[in-house]
Amino acid sequence: MQVTSKQIAEICGVTRGTVDRALNNRPGISAATREKILKVAEDLGYRPHFLAQSLVKGQTKTLGVILFDIHNRIFSQLFHSFEEEARRQGYFIYLVLSNKDKNLEIEYINSLLDRRVDGIALSPINSGLKFESFLNRLNIPILSFGNRLSARFPFVWIDDKQAMKDAVNHVVSKGYRDIIYVSPPLRSKGRENIYSPEQRHKGFLEACEALPDIQFNVVTDKDYLTTINRLIHESKEKPVILCSSDIYALDILRYLKTQKIRVPEQVGVMGFDNIDILNYVNPPLTTIDFNVDEIGRRSVELLIGNIKGNEIPLRTNVAYTIIDRDSL
Repeated sequence: MQVTSKQIAEICGVTRGTVDRALNNRPGISAATREKILKVAEDLGYRPHFLAQSLVKGQTKTLGVILFDIHNRIFSQLFHSFEEEARRQGYFIYLVLSNKDKNLEIEYINSLLDRRVDGIALSPINSGLKFESFLNRLNIPILSFGNRLSARFPFVWIDDKQAMKDAVNHVVSKGYRDIIYVSPPLRSKGRENIYSPEQRHKGFLEACEALPDIQFNVVTDKDYLTTINRLIHESKEKPVILCSSDIYALDILRYLKTQKIRVPEQVGVMGFDNIDILNYVNPPLTTIDFNVDEIGRRSVELLIGNIKGNEIPLRTNVAYTIIDRDSL
């Protein structure tokens, strides 16, 4: 049976208010009485009633995080930094995975509301005015990352479009003039929120159109490896494969090895994300690094700030860096 503050008060011969002051380190109590109460509470294994406290304070000190994918290491790394910062600030995290299911995403949002979370951070699959109106009716702070909702909701990420422009300029600076751009998520355009892949695609096109003598192809096929193989053999010069995410670049590196196509001697490859497993890849993959720890930390800071009633920016861009390795 759970020990209550009333029982501690009876044992110590004091009021429940005095016990409350001792347990919450508030003034108005002598040092000797405080020490006695804390000793009894420890001996009895007292734990505060979390739900009762949350009802009194109007907050549960919990946050919800909704991810659409945990297989991509960038999101698991991001959640780790998010949870670490939230824990440091005294918050508990509920993590749920929508698995790119629009209905499941809404179901999980409602489930988090049922658990009285103080705020929600999500990488959304849903988008549009109907979904945003639903979120507005929740009356709790909402923050997005990865995929943006709209300018009405705070968003923490990198400038995807500019980062991809810089990636194009980087491969061109290495002498490549034939670029194969790989982004399978673009197949879902119009059916789900793919803000980040769309921004990277826009950046790619804008960069290529601004450069003379650049030939490029955009590959969105599910069977993108077969298409890439064909484009490599059709190319009249050494091509470079520029991927919208490291997970595709890793798959391509593996495939090229099975085809005995050497990287970078015959084909260059560049990724995007700088996920942690790149430390074990040969040849080392050139990629775009955005500080995932900073995204997680800033997301928590801003969400908790909003919970406390502070005004927070609607757009927070985190810095990114090109990591030049041996695959180009």
